[in-house]
Amino acid sequence: MFQCLLHPFAAFYGVKEEGKGSPVGSAFILIVFFFSAVMERQNTGYPFNYNDLSDLNVWLIGAKTFGLFALWVVGNWAVATWMDGEGKAAQIVVVSAYAIVPYVASAIVTTLLSNVLLREEGVFLDYLTVVGCLWSGTLMLIGLQTIHDYGFVRNLQSMALTAMAMGIIVFLGMLFYTLFQQTYLFVYTIYNEALFRW
Repeated sequence: MFQCLLHPFAAFYGVKEEGKGSPVGSAFILIVFFFSAVMERQNTGYPFNYNDLSDLNVWLIGAKTFGLFALWVVGNWAVATWMDGEGKAAQIVVVSAYAIVPYVASAIVTTLLSNVLLREEGVFLDYLTVVGCLWSGTLMLIGLQTIHDYGFVRNLQSMALTAMAMGIIVFLGMLFYTLFQQTYLFVYTIYNEALFRW
């Protein structure tokens, strides 16, 4: 994981060709990602925190962390299968988890610093967040390009299509949920009518 931060090409090549990378480590990163999101919402310093601390929804945060990550992996795997990518689903999980480490680290650091900085010094928190996002984005780009054996442009196309696939999956999920709900209400209404008539 630490090699990926400074030597991403060599590290992600090791994930692809040598089977390096730990699924357990990836799961740990995701758990830290979740708790960092909870911590950021609840423990950001008062001058920078505009959330209602009494209105914590853990399920929503879980959807924004675990759910979003799962959507990314499934979407990228589907797109890579269609675009002849060489990466396996397990490799996409490892690469994606390792790539978000700088973002997670920046979220934790900014949360801690927000409790000691003044509002006027908040620009430093923004800088840290931007650096974390750019670093994670770069690692994601390099990692997926390496494991799928894409060129730069094809990799960008793959990532754009992955974002579209995520949207399609969410849309289909909502559609099926709505249809299931309507079917359930229809059957439940008929059942009640039958009970009433008998």
